[in-house]
This record gives sequence, structure tokens and C-alpha cells, in this order.
Amino acid sequence: MKKISCLELSAIFLTIIITFNSRINMYILKDTLNNNAWMAIIASYLLGIIPLLMTLYIANYKPELNLFEKIKDLFGKIAGDIINIIIGIILSVIAITILNNTTNFITTQFLYHTPKIITSTMIIIIAIYATQKEINVISHISIILIAMDIITFIIANLSIIPNIKSDNLLPIIIETNNILVSSVKLTINNILPIISILIIPKNKIDNPTKYNKTLIIAYIIGFIITILTNITTISTLGIYLAKSYEYAEYIALKTIKLFGFLERTENIISLRWITEAYIYITFLIYTINKSITNNKKYPSIIIGLIIIIITKYLFNNIALFNNYLKKEYIIITSIIFIIYIVTFIKILFKKRKISK
Repeated sequence: MKKISCLELSAIFLTIIITFNSRINMYILKDTLNNNAWMAIIASYLLGIIPLLMTLYIANYKPELNLFEKIKDLFGKIAGDIINIIIGIILSVIAITILNNTTNFITTQFLYHTPKIITSTMIIIIAIYATQKEINVISHISIILIAMDIITFIIANLSIIPNIKSDNLLPIIIETNNILVSSVKLTINNILPIISILIIPKNKIDNPTKYNKTLIIAYIIGFIITILTNITTISTLGIYLAKSYEYAEYIALKTIKLFGFLERTENIISLRWITEAYIYITFLIYTINKSITNNKKYPSIIIGLIIIIITKYLFNNIALFNNYLKKEYIIITSIIFIIYIVTFIKILFKKRKISK
């Protein structure tokens, strides 16, 4: 594996954080909360500091190893292989979730008469091609796309200001139970991008001394983007319309007039969600491949084909997919959360034993 820069590392990390919050986490928030969803976002990112610090601690343990190699080192070859296979399966489920989410958006908003399998196949083919290269190729693509995405995000948020109605955020009602439950769900979901970054060994970063600072800054930027997206969507549409629309963030963009005269720019601006999803799917296929073997070619192709087939037949409609996000998805992601905590505890005890 070739070395990558801290900027490239932050681009990958930020991309996969935004990917989750642009649709999956937003759906959880709309389903459980009202105009106080921003409180759950703040609470989830505050809770998320704990797994972020755990990640930095795990990264320092044998920095020459990636996550799967560390698990084998900690639990032994047999148990480590079993755990890695479980992680690989769960990451495959996440890849299917992201792909289905993206193809649903593309087919419903842009390509009405195009079968989903065509769209998903095109995304996976490009993703597989990128995974045939080293991680630095994925990181190079990430840094270019995330730079464009941040620019369009800034332009969109500045342009939407005239359409914001502060009354849509009122009244501020503190629903303690709902906020707590939603923030815990978001924290568990957000651990996936945090844990995914461990596939890149710390000593493969050009300047390892800036590793912690890089991830923390990217985490903060991800929080800012998430909270602004939520607030601008609800304050523009109102909570009732935001809950009614399948893609409320996209509908909010339709109110934008760039420079006062350019209309219907939402399709261009919303392309950032597709590019972010593409990068994360590519990174997931690369990570799943690493959990099974170091061979870059054929496993990636097989993984991609499986993801396409399951995406085609598992979710026949959007309602079924939304129900899955509401119930089964959080259970699946909780398994990785448990593995993550056990791995952290194992490293903690091993380091203490060595120090004694």
C-alpha cells in the first residue's frame, strides 16, 4: 500500500461521513423527531467523540497493521478470520444500503424510465475499476470530488438564505426520550465511517504525527455540514413538508436561484450526493476485499456482482427500503459497534499487560 497525505485521508473520512448524513441519518431524524432534529445531531456528534477517541487509540496499536490484521493479531488467526468475515458481510450490507439509496434517488429524480439495475451496474463498474488500483488512487479521486462538493455546498447554503424562515424552527420543544434515542442511533451509524478509516494503517500516512488532528478536523467539518443541511432543509420547507417529501433536501434546493437569475440548479448541486456515495461504495468494496484477501482483482469483481444482484432483488420498492432503514439496519450496524468496543478493550488490556 502506497502512502497517502493527511489531506487525502481527511477527504476520504469526510466523504463517508457526509454520505451517511445526506440520506440515511436524515431519514432516521425525520421519522422520529420534529423541528428539534438539530438537537439530536449535536448530541450524536458529542457522543461520537468517544468512538473517535477510541479509533485514534486503536490506530496507535501496531500502526503498521490495518484493522483486519490487528484483529488477527489480537484474537488469533481462526477467531480473527471469523470476526473479519463478519465485518466483511456487514460492510457488504452497508454497501448494498448506500447503493440502493443512491440508485433510488437517481431513478426517481433524474432517470424515471431507466431500470435501477442499469444505474447500480454503472456505479459498481466504475467503483471496481478504482479498487484495482492502490488506496492512493481512491484518495486522489476523493480529494478532487470532496473539494467540488464543499464548493457546491457553500454556494447552495449561501443561495438558500433568502428562502429560510426562522419560524419553521419554532417552537423549540425538547423531547428528551426521542432526542436521546435518535442521537444514539446516529452515533452507532456514524461509527461506521470512523471504523472504516482504520483499513489504512497509520504509518501509511505521509505525516503520522498529524493523524489525530486530521481526523478531528474532518469530523468537525462533517458535523457543520450535517447540522447546516438539516437546519436549512427544515427552515426552508417546514417540518411537515420535510417529512412528507422522500428527498426533502433535494426539494429544498429547488427554491434556489443562483446569482439571482439561474434557476433549476438543484440537479447540478445534488450531484455531490452521488459522487460522495460513489467514493464510499468504492472504499467499502476495497475494505471488504481486504477483509477476505489481499488479491485486488477477482474478489472485487465478485463482491461487486453480489452487491448488484442483492440490490436488485432485496428491495423491490422505496417503502420496503425505508422500513428496513427504520428497523433492521440499526440492528446490523450495532453488531460492528459491539465488535469495535471488544477490539478496543482487547487492545487496552493487552497494552496494560505489556506495561506490567
